[in-house]
Amino acid sequence: MERTKEALRRFYTDHLTEVVLPYWLARSDEELGGFYTCIDPTGATLLSTDKYVWSQGRCVWMYSRLAADPLVRLSGETRERCRLLAQKGAAFLEGHCLTEGPRAVFLVDRQGRPKEAFPGAGLCPSAFADCFAAMGLAAWAELCRWPEPMDAAWGLFQNAVKLAEEGRFPTAPDQLPDGWRSQAVSMILVNTAAEVARALRALGETEKAAWARDAARRAARRVLDDFLQPEGVLLECLSADGQPLDTLYGRHINPGHTCECMWFLLEEADWLGLSAEDRRRAMDACLATTALAWDGEFGGMMYYLDREGGAPKGRRYAPEQELADAAVRDWSNKLWWPQLEALYAHLVCVQAGGGEAHRDWFRKLHDYTFSTFPNPDKQVGEWLQLRDRAGRPLAGPVGGRLPVKDPYHITRALYLLARRLA
Repeated sequence: MERTKEALRRFYTDHLTEVVLPYWLARSDEELGGFYTCIDPTGATLLSTDKYVWSQGRCVWMYSRLAADPLVRLSGETRERCRLLAQKGAAFLEGHCLTEGPRAVFLVDRQGRPKEAFPGAGLCPSAFADCFAAMGLAAWAELCRWPEPMDAAWGLFQNAVKLAEEGRFPTAPDQLPDGWRSQAVSMILVNTAAEVARALRALGETEKAAWARDAARRAARRVLDDFLQPEGVLLECLSADGQPLDTLYGRHINPGHTCECMWFLLEEADWLGLSAEDRRRAMDACLATTALAWDGEFGGMMYYLDREGGAPKGRRYAPEQELADAAVRDWSNKLWWPQLEALYAHLVCVQAGGGEAHRDWFRKLHDYTFSTFPNPDKQVGEWLQLRDRAGRPLAGPVGGRLPVKDPYHITRALYLLARRLA
């Protein structure tokens, strides 16, 4: 395809508005509020009307941003539809999904009644749900200029920071063994802080925005100083004293997470106060990780790797058994979201002065992703999100135990690609 900046912007915009959004705009619960995201990987079958709260928050964020942003060309009708869905989704979050703490519950039924996702884990086993709910409510508050959703977002975010910095941040569905430190916790706090602070500034809450920035800077330093290794590998887990682990899951890395985290840092580098060396390390991590994860035989980035490359390896450790089994089972599969996160990360690197190597990876990732994942069944539309190493469609949970297909990574990537190229 044509590689000019304008042609690429037009391509991503058209794919967003003609392939992806029509599918998801039809999957809101018009009667009771919220969004249907328990869908099989092909997109053809609704598996459950239950509503995972982190997906609800993601959808509210997505529709709020699409409704508000003039840099992405949507029809007036589509933009208004996004605004209404953001409003209804935020009302569902505030009315059914928040509890004391303040915390977000992890799962509700169609009517919004909280339920346990994992027997014995309680209603709030994941502060990731808190962060996504905070991002969604913050984006809606920025759009509508209402203080109530901003107050809810601020409470969720403050508490998530407290849980993380006290070592009590629950990480379901991938609950780590006691004492382990999770890179994903610091990563999500950087992203959540940026979104919350953006909305706070729009509402004139400058002191709170400065507090969010300070929390983000602490989280960014944990990523760069503790988890990012000199060779450009971003470890997903560390021991309680900050050392690399030697167990099978402890050694695994997630290339999609690496690229996603690095573009979080690079997009907010000035706000985070990152040095030129910090930025270089983030760009180098994108290069090193994409090269390590790239499948030279079939193309595309593999899902999980050992920190030295290839299939996960290491000693078996009983408390991580279920996580290790999933890593071994899924490691060479091709999922839609790591390709998209790497694609966007390399565009960010190109525009940050990262050089021709990032441009080459951008081209390869674009060609692989858009030749592999769009659904050939145009009656269904959107993407087939899970494929085996050779690119054949797979059924089953995507990267874990949850029967979830939600629009977050694909819509966010297409939106951000089009926006950056504009």
